[in-house]
Amino acid sequence: MVLGYMLDIRNGDLSTANIAAKLVQANAPENELDYINGRYVVIIHRNNDLNIYTDASALMPINYCQAEKIISSHDVLIEEILKYNGRTVNDVRDELLGSFDFTRYEGIFKFNPSLKLNLNEYTFERYYPAKEISRKSIDDILKELDLYFREMTKWLKRWDNDIILTLTGGYDSRVSMALTNELSERIEYITYLHPNLKRLSEAAQKIYEVDLFITEALEKNFRINHTQVDLADYDLKNDEREHYKSILQTAHSFPLIDYFKNDRKFEKALHIKSTVFGMGKSDFPLNKNHNPETYEEMSEFIHGVSNAALKLPNYKDILNDYYERNLQKEKVGKGRHFFEIFHLESRMGNWHSNVTQETDPELLEFIFVNTRRILDLLQSPSIQERRDKVLYKHIINEYWPALLFVGFNEETFNLDYDKLGINTTKYFNGITIYEHTNLSVTELDESVIEIKPDNEKVGPEFQYVFKAKNKTNHSRKLKLKSLFNKENARQYINVSTMKLNEKSVVSMDIVDLFKGYDTTLRPFEEFMIEINYNHRFDKLSWQQAGRIQISIV
Repeated sequence: MVLGYMLDIRNGDLSTANIAAKLVQANAPENELDYINGRYVVIIHRNNDLNIYTDASALMPINYCQAEKIISSHDVLIEEILKYNGRTVNDVRDELLGSFDFTRYEGIFKFNPSLKLNLNEYTFERYYPAKEISRKSIDDILKELDLYFREMTKWLKRWDNDIILTLTGGYDSRVSMALTNELSERIEYITYLHPNLKRLSEAAQKIYEVDLFITEALEKNFRINHTQVDLADYDLKNDEREHYKSILQTAHSFPLIDYFKNDRKFEKALHIKSTVFGMGKSDFPLNKNHNPETYEEMSEFIHGVSNAALKLPNYKDILNDYYERNLQKEKVGKGRHFFEIFHLESRMGNWHSNVTQETDPELLEFIFVNTRRILDLLQSPSIQERRDKVLYKHIINEYWPALLFVGFNEETFNLDYDKLGINTTKYFNGITIYEHTNLSVTELDESVIEIKPDNEKVGPEFQYVFKAKNKTNHSRKLKLKSLFNKENARQYINVSTMKLNEKSVVSMDIVDLFKGYDTTLRPFEEFMIEINYNHRFDKLSWQQAGRIQISIV
């Protein structure tokens, strides 16, 4: 049984019914669900087992009461059933509203999208993540994503109702916009204006001003169908307001309900959102451990919890109960960062799933990355690549490159394409290589790279510079070694190294570098290598003589 809609990212021609039939026949439905996008709840009955699953981020939310074995679309339905049967239901304390997996009522929780529920025994089982994640290059990720994006575009082209896309000034919605390039003529791009800017802080007001500048620049330069919705013009009144206050867990979107339901009169329009894109940005402080494995380390990355909740005397018990309910054991991420796991299962599975109910059934949410396979791909680059939005820049560059020339979260135009770092910045084992002038950089294995002049013609008229930065909060040991050991060829090639913050230069003949040179980069420290030829040469052998291997630990 499927509630909602499904989309197989491997085959955009399949209907929800086709996909449901395949799930029943699959030996491991969980593996198939890794590739199923959409907004759905699916209940699968096979081999006497009855299991319930949601989409990857619980766009179609579930609430449950384990003590009484009840599941429901809304927390208030469970509350009413419990009270009708003589049970006492208490409100959850205000400090915890909207955080972790709490609903408005004690003992009623939000369903974690990474778990399945066996309805025979009413027991949960974690099925995501199932495998250790492996680091991938941006190129390899893009190749796989391209297959999925093409199938989703095919599916979108067949959608026979309205399509809107929420547009802001940031990266996430720009990626969604880029992916809708082929459909842009039939999409309405919508930007919300805040109903009362004067109540916001000066910083928040600036953010809205920047968003307005950027979205208007996109409208002007790309001729898109762009609508600005002034939320101050819309709100729910009287009985309608009281009705929604009683059934919805949040009340921040009353103007949106009024706009989409009463003004636009939408009925199941497809709403392309970009909220789950946060899974690929690693927006956590770099001064914390990059590989949290213990409960204590994991707890440092809990977010979206009020300061008042953090001060509760039983906060540690609340946290431990959350871990236990959601089967979050130590190392639960299997190589994925716990910040992302918590973001998916609490911020998306709770807060965001509440938001999606506010405009249901006027809107059906669609998010390009709302499948577990794509979520894994978003988490496959290095942490610094994710923080620098490298994958997202490449996606935009692939599907609608002109969108890169309008600034992101700032009132600028990116007229210097190279400064975007799409084709120049490289990432390797925690080191960001941001300049390699007249040098080629080759990855030899997981811990060794090689640099050398990029042309057979070498000489003092060319500058060979390599610059890198340790973008982690851990020291990195570097070992430099040349492959040139001809004593009679001394004084032809000199190598200089320098830590840019210290301004101290170490120079040596490339023959001496054959013995190796060790240095350590402290967190966020920058490093430069310069190769200097003292004579002109135009033979491959002298290009090869300038090779330097850099081992990074």
